[in-house]
Amino acid sequence: MAAFKNVCIIDDDDLFLILTRDIMLDESFAEQIHEFEDGREALGYLKSAAKGDFPEVLFLDINMPMLDGWEIMDAIKELDYANKMKVYITSSSINPVDLKKAEENPSVNGFLTKPLGPKKLKEIAEN
Repeated sequence: MAAFKNVCIIDDDDLFLILTRDIMLDESFAEQIHEFEDGREALGYLKSAAKGDFPEVLFLDINMPMLDGWEIMDAIKELDYANKMKVYITSSSINPVDLKKAEENPSVNGFLTKPLGPKKLKEIAEN
């Protein structure tokens, strides 16, 4: 049985999406995995998700074209289920400004450096 029913990954890196999805499937991390390379498309999905079908966990890249992760975070604050969703910022950069911004944002559950492995996913599932 999967740890979560619905998970969303927003990242413009195809390789990260493929690897993360495969690890999630191998580790029974989620029943449904929604992947988006475009922040605008992802935001449309998040805004249209029914109350019972929203992602329980969101992995969000901060450095993306069009809409970056921080802009998406600002937009989803208004969603009815925003406080019920765990949000993890994912990045290959360890920019101190981004780390501090994530730590100070009460909606962010953690800052994860890429790649994500089975051990990190297991820690998330157990919390």
